[in-house]
Amino acid sequence: MKMMWEQERGAALTSAASHRSPRLWFAFIVAIAASFYVHELGHCAIAWLQGCPAIPTPAKEYVLKPLPQAAQNEVALGGILGSVAALAGALYWLYRKPGRLRSALLAGAMTPPGFYCLRFLLAGRGHDGTEFQEAQAALGLSYSGHALDWLFIGLFALAAAVWFWRARPSLGLRLAGRLLLGSVTALAVVVLLQVGNNAMFDPLFQR
Repeated sequence: MKMMWEQERGAALTSAASHRSPRLWFAFIVAIAASFYVHELGHCAIAWLQGCPAIPTPAKEYVLKPLPQAAQNEVALGGILGSVAALAGALYWLYRKPGRLRSALLAGAMTPPGFYCLRFLLAGRGHDGTEFQEAQAALGLSYSGHALDWLFIGLFALAAAVWFWRARPSLGLRLAGRLLLGSVTALAVVVLLQVGNNAMFDPLFQR
């Protein structure tokens, strides 16, 4: 009797987990898009403070009139601050009360820093264009240095360490498979987000 009860309980837990899985993947994808949007919102917030109209979209900010030369670096820094804020918020939320949903949201918030790290390793700079260089100049750091690249590597490693510490996932092939699937999903979401965003908003706002 006890064995039957345990089998039924295990089946119920498995069924509940399978029903939660689509919701968690959806939360992961939404968190990716939200994190990139917060990055663009950071750019636009600084532009607004400078009196320049700007529109944040999910994967690009559109500044609708030329910025003062002195404001270029500050606008670049705004996006960096947005990415750091999104990651810090998700990390703090998970730290307070670990759970599956909060883990999925943290994974989404880790995606932009993760891609900065990957691009740094592959291309020598975490962000395309000169955004990181301009942000470093705004901070009084070397324009040609890699301070922000190393910052995001450190933040990504910190977030991963806190997740392992607080969430205590079971190590094994199942976890490795989920991490791999999550990485592939994140890559697909980022590519689709960028392509879709440019196709939709470039004709409207880019001049």
